[in-house]
Amino acid sequence: MTLEEFLSTKDEDDWFLTEKKAYSIQAMMVSGEFSFHNDLDAADYTVTDDGNTVVLKGTLGEMYATGLPKVIATYTGRDGKTLSADDFNPKDVFIDIFSIPSSDSNYAMHVPLSVCVSLKTASGDLLYANYSDTPHGEGDYLVCRRGADGEPDLTDVWVVNGAVFPCTYDLTHIE
Repeated sequence: MTLEEFLSTKDEDDWFLTEKKAYSIQAMMVSGEFSFHNDLDAADYTVTDDGNTVVLKGTLGEMYATGLPKVIATYTGRDGKTLSADDFNPKDVFIDIFSIPSSDSNYAMHVPLSVCVSLKTASGDLLYANYSDTPHGEGDYLVCRRGADGEPDLTDVWVVNGAVFPCTYDLTHIE
């Protein structure tokens, strides 16, 4: 089902505030076309040297792409310094980056294993929750930023695999 269809079956209080944990992943910018498949999200990516796209390698080795401004806003370098485009030179080399932990910065909603949800991110990527026979833990999670009004900002929702979520977000808010 689509994100809109899934959300129409849920209550607003099914979203819960969560804390982004401290963790390390890897990132790189590319010098040419680079294609890869993310088994955990059943998503295919092709990125090019556009000066903006960063390939991230997550906690379980899964890869996905996102924009440089988002990486700079949510991660730091090894020494805790703010990242810049210069940190990704030379290109085609993964570097270690570290999350900026933040409490109550994101909303999340659990998607039961029996449900598959498709959604398009703000950057245009098509993602699926609980799609394919890859591990999903207890089920995937929809995640979005906490808006200026304190509510879920549904202008950019993404999927975090249920096997990855406990490593990167805090589950203690769940009753």
